[in-house]
Amino acid sequence: MQWPWQKAETELEREVRQHLESLTDEYEKQGMTRGDAMRKARREFGGVDQIKEECRDESVWNWLTQMGQDITFGWRMMRKTPAITVAAILSLALGIGASTAILTLADAVLWRTLPVPSPRNLVEVLWESKDRPQGLYRGSSGSQFPDGAMRVSDFFSTASYQRMRTALAGKAEVAGHVSSSLASTSFAGRVAVARVRGVTGNFFKALQLQPFEGRLLIDADDNLAAVPVVVVTHRFWSRHLGGNSTVVGQAIRINNIAYSIAGILPQGFLGIVPGEETDIYAPLLQSPQLLGEDSWFTKASVTGESWWMQLIARRASDVGENELRTLLDMPFSSSWMARPKSPVGTPHIRISEASHGLGSIRRTFGDPVGILLALVSMVLIVACANIANLLLARAVAREKEVALRVSLGCRTGRLMRQFFTESLMLAAMGGVLSVGVAAVLCKLMVNLLPRGMDGMVLTLEPDGRSLAATALVTLLTALLFGLYPAWRASRIDASPALKEGSGSGGTASRRRWVPAKKLVLVQVSLGVLLVTASILFTSNLNELVNRDTSFERAHLLLFDLRPGELGYKNAQLRQFYMSLEERLANVPGVEAVGLSRTRPMQGGGFSDDVRVTGQPKGVQSAIHDSNFAFLNELGVPIVAGRAVTPEESRSGAKVVVISEDLVKELALESPLGARVSIVGDDFVVVGIAQKARYSRMSQSRPVAYMPFDYSRQSATIVIRTVIPPLFTLSAVQSVVRDLNRDLPFVDIYTMEQQISRTLERERMFAWICGSFGVLALVLCVVGLYGLMSQTTARRTPEIGIRIALGASRGAVMGQVL
Repeated sequence: MQWPWQKAETELEREVRQHLESLTDEYEKQGMTRGDAMRKARREFGGVDQIKEECRDESVWNWLTQMGQDITFGWRMMRKTPAITVAAILSLALGIGASTAILTLADAVLWRTLPVPSPRNLVEVLWESKDRPQGLYRGSSGSQFPDGAMRVSDFFSTASYQRMRTALAGKAEVAGHVSSSLASTSFAGRVAVARVRGVTGNFFKALQLQPFEGRLLIDADDNLAAVPVVVVTHRFWSRHLGGNSTVVGQAIRINNIAYSIAGILPQGFLGIVPGEETDIYAPLLQSPQLLGEDSWFTKASVTGESWWMQLIARRASDVGENELRTLLDMPFSSSWMARPKSPVGTPHIRISEASHGLGSIRRTFGDPVGILLALVSMVLIVACANIANLLLARAVAREKEVALRVSLGCRTGRLMRQFFTESLMLAAMGGVLSVGVAAVLCKLMVNLLPRGMDGMVLTLEPDGRSLAATALVTLLTALLFGLYPAWRASRIDASPALKEGSGSGGTASRRRWVPAKKLVLVQVSLGVLLVTASILFTSNLNELVNRDTSFERAHLLLFDLRPGELGYKNAQLRQFYMSLEERLANVPGVEAVGLSRTRPMQGGGFSDDVRVTGQPKGVQSAIHDSNFAFLNELGVPIVAGRAVTPEESRSGAKVVVISEDLVKELALESPLGARVSIVGDDFVVVGIAQKARYSRMSQSRPVAYMPFDYSRQSATIVIRTVIPPLFTLSAVQSVVRDLNRDLPFVDIYTMEQQISRTLERERMFAWICGSFGVLALVLCVVGLYGLMSQTTARRTPEIGIRIALGASRGAVMGQVL
């Protein structure tokens, strides 16, 4: 069996032979001998090889044949200079691999659209104001971020949601949800921790998703009188529920509450927030977050005093974002319980496109990923400049070969194609190897990505999109580093090149080294820039790690307990926490025991405006419910007044300790005894605590310490020890097991480990930037070595003459350096 181009070549050979034989037979009939007839036929026919070439030029397979020739010749040239070939391929593999890994990260965080129909019609509904609205709500649950002079928030009341949904019927489907939270699940004897999100009954209608099995949630499910049901993701179903379709209709317990599994979501849908893989969706009014805690959050749907729900909407195809914002603004303002006290505090609807998911992770990682893309582009440019230098060096060494081909009639286009084919071969080899480099880098980045603080889970694996990006980057790099050396090599002046001896340092050759030196200058400049950037980011991380927290970081052990999930309520919870305090205090090596609603150095926590009672304007502060021993065991000094007493802590007295910076921002001349309003209640200030960095190492906010609510379902336990904290862990665990063997420990860390968790983003960024700096430095060294080795090799005759005339080795080395 012959390939088509081989068949064409065979037919060409047969046609030429038949034509020669026909002419020979004709001359032989005229009386010539067979030999004379054959010679005359050949003279008349012309050069056989030249005619074959002309015929091949007309063949459709000619380009493929020439490509095969170019590849074969290019492979011989690459084998002839293995050092340059290996250096070029490795440089490309590192540069393209790093670029592909960062592109994969950017795709997962910023660019990947939600796997739902018509994702561009999805929007996130927000509101913005220049100042905090006064009198519109007493409490809130959600996020808020600055955008220029505006404060943008994502939480709404139940009344706002209902009015907006009703008003926009037919123009947009408005759905609500709350932030996901971890919960304990139990199914058929298998226990797991899952991330649960409460959603309104029309949530999946807005997303236009279809179930993999069973059904999805409907409006009738979002009712306190309905049978509690949930929908699970395909991933949770396959990993924790056995992957059997018979689970639909069966019972699953979430935080000790029984639910029926209504359906399974389609494969590939992991949630509406990039990096946050929600496992279970429950009807909003039946969600564990709402049913499991008797607080303002539970009452929010009834009283309307709290704004606690996030909104997402699918607009009709004929409704634009500006029109949608106008349509939503009117029902939103009509749902308020009171009018804002100032124009700057009046909220207005803001629309954010949500085809890529909700924007919290994009706001957090948008700028860092953009910087990483810029840095990796510089690394790729350094790699390309490096390879262009190596190819220029090889082209100079091949001057006589090129000059000979030109003198024999080789066209410029043919030469350029040959050199560019060699560049493309190098790029292809580097691109193939870069897939493995990208896979390794993606795994490293997944391990470096912050997980613990926000529950972020990103899947960074080179897929079809990544491979397409790799192919595109490979082609671009081939164009970037291959065209100029190919063009420069093809424009050689044959006569001087043939006259110059091998290894000579003629004027033409020296001129051809000028671009190579400029490329080295570009490499070194970018390399220095990247190394400087990595040093700056690493120094910033070190400064954050060593920043003063104003409290004692050593000998502190933290863990969370959730007794409410096991059925403890009210008096039972109170008794549990008091017994826990007493027993832990008697553990050898334990100095003090503190309880808190919010974990120190958690990175966020509960916040609200603290204002002097009767004053309209407040100060955004971190709010921490803690028991009487909490500040003492953290080592935060009380600079004035006193701490909360055990009796006040356990009775829920309306007293508070505030930080020094909060006193200044509230402009309290006599803070002790002053009355301040927090989450809608009045508290008496009994003490002033020293300013402390409590939430993050990178930020410092005013803090208000309120008495711990002993009826809370969960708490963070902070233990101060006189010995290394982890040495007491087994004894602490024994105490908790004696109280309840089924109660799990959650997030056991020392304070130093907890602080390290808050810096995971900064650590990831510094590590990647540092890696780019090292990579750029290595590429610069390889590029400079390649240039200098080739230059020195070409100057061998000159150096020999210098040594013959008496130059010392040191003088020659000094000149080269």
